Amino acid sequence: MSFAVASADPQEPETTPEPISQQWWPDLDLELARKVVRLNGTVTNDRLREALQNAAYSVNDELQAWSLTQRDANPENLPSGRETDLYLRAVHFYVKAELAERYRDFDTTGAGDRRADDQEAIADSARRNMRWAIRDLLGLPRMTIEAL
Repeated sequence: MSFAVASADPQEPETTPEPISQQWWPDLDLELARKVVRLNGTVTNDRLREALQNAAYSVNDELQAWSLTQRDANPENLPSGRETDLYLRAVHFYVKAELAERYRDFDTTGAGDRRADDQEAIADSARRNMRWAIRDLLGLPRMTIEAL
């Protein structure tokens, strides 16, 4: 399986992929992620599935202590609508950042350099939005501190 092949004429995938099942957090739907992140057929289902799994691992790790506390308090209590929305927001923005970083070296011309700069800004913005979604879910204030 190769992720290096990109079609000159991107097309929507023909089949509906199976969602990624998770135990406590909501399942991850590849079609929903494709729409939210605004992907076309250039990103294959295999690459999107890998990016979603990586995103879920990362976000789940960051929310592990919080989710264990929630489960201990009420084992049958699944995340609510707001919690689910914030979780999916964090996962989708992680995917957007990861894919923007992976595709930034696609073109090495002068136009490609400018496009790479644009992709870097997209990745930075997506990572910021992911952080904010996680902090909102944890009930923590949003802060951006930069050392000068």
